[in-house]
Amino acid sequence: MDVEAARRYLLGKPEAIEDFPFGPDVAVMKVRDKMFATLGQESGEGRMNLKCDPDQAHAGCWKAPYILSLPGWLAI
Repeated sequence: MDVEAARRYLLGKPEAIEDFPFGPDVAVMKVRDKMFATLGQESGEGRMNLKCDPDQAHAGCWKAPYILSLPGWLAI
């Protein structure tokens, strides 16, 4: 995943801001103080978590290499 392209896309959402509440390695994207995504890198590989409806997330899991990491969060 191109982390910089993902960052630009996420910050292009209306009212989106970037915050670093977990330290400098994990960017947290928020709208109106609500997290909707995290973005970082691990071993040079881009990592992203997206807030989602758990029922809808399971429906889309077969289409891409996504996993439901925590209830309501999809890891890419």
